[in-house]
Amino acid sequence: MVKIILVTHGHLAQEMLDTAAQIIGKPADDGFAVFSVTAAASVEKEAEKLKKTLAQCTDGAIILTDIFGGSATNISLTASKDFANSYVITGLNLSMLLTAINSRKKLAAKELAEKIEPDGKRAVINATELLIKGL
Repeated sequence: MVKIILVTHGHLAQEMLDTAAQIIGKPADDGFAVFSVTAAASVEKEAEKLKKTLAQCTDGAIILTDIFGGSATNISLTASKDFANSYVITGLNLSMLLTAINSRKKLAAKELAEKIEPDGKRAVINATELLIKGL
């Protein structure tokens, strides 16, 4: 089964996973990992920790990060470059995390990555404009 790894600034990763668990229930397995990046984090040291986790992901991994170009994404890209079945997707939102959790048992890592990105994008909606237009 594909492992879901959240890598974010501060404690966002753990909070996102906790929030997802409130919505869909706590996952029964250990198919998740969280990494919190602080201002004092070294890209190289944190990437080494993440590499150790990725080395154990026999079915591949999806790494969700908070913002493109940030330390969390840089760490994830550095760590995953030697793991062909690992995919880094940035712009973490709750919708994409729920998609990842709900689909990881039935999709391979590549197909899951291809599903998560558009689902995350579809979740970004200007609700005010939607209501004003009456759509």
